[in-house]
Amino acid sequence: MTPLVRLTKWISFLLALLIFTIIISGVVSVRQSAMARLFQDSEFARAVFFTLRTSLAATLLTSITAVPAGFYLARNNGPAATVIDALFDIPIVMPPLVVGVLLLSFFNRPLLKEVCDLIFTTPGAIIAQFFVAVPFTIRAAKNAFELVPPIYEQIAMTLGAEPAKAFFDTTFKVALPAISAGLILSWLRCLGEFGATLMVGGGIPGRTENIPIYIYLSMSSGEFKQGMAAAIVAIGTAFCGILLVKLVVKRI
Repeated sequence: MTPLVRLTKWISFLLALLIFTIIISGVVSVRQSAMARLFQDSEFARAVFFTLRTSLAATLLTSITAVPAGFYLARNNGPAATVIDALFDIPIVMPPLVVGVLLLSFFNRPLLKEVCDLIFTTPGAIIAQFFVAVPFTIRAAKNAFELVPPIYEQIAMTLGAEPAKAFFDTTFKVALPAISAGLILSWLRCLGEFGATLMVGGGIPGRTENIPIYIYLSMSSGEFKQGMAAAIVAIGTAFCGILLVKLVVKRI
């Protein structure tokens, strides 16, 4: 083992130890009684249901739109594709609170409000989560499609396959594991989305309150143990989701 490898090994171990210590310190600060009260809290149950409903709906929208966008970016290198690619990265680098403000300003226009009022509603929260999470699947889809040579589709078509069948039987099947990992990451991003969801959905308890907003409201009202218990549940869910992503990626 070279000195450089040993150095990077120890840096990795120390960083992992730091993250593990911070998480464990939060876990040990939560007593079983607080966790029991959390699962008996009807408001938390509604927040969990709202989180699952909105995150899954946003991820479904992501799968419908991000995969075609990723394929377009992978097969085109022109100026238009470059500009579009840069626009897709904006939600990643912008603070989610700013994204929420922009969406709130957009939805608040009189003409749009007459057609459909999305402010402080479940559909509005879904669109906010979709806007923040969709770039992750676009990135994953683009990278996956770039690794699949177009010659595969051409060979399939020379053997008599229709263009659509050639695409799904070759390119899409090869890229699917990486796309699936991107969708899982987008779903996890939706689960943890706070700023944009709060601005557009309003964080109304029992109506448009997801788990991160529940944690924030609990902490703000002085229910520190209740908020920490909910945070531990969120961390456990995120950890399981990340492990799932790792398993999917290893199969690529």
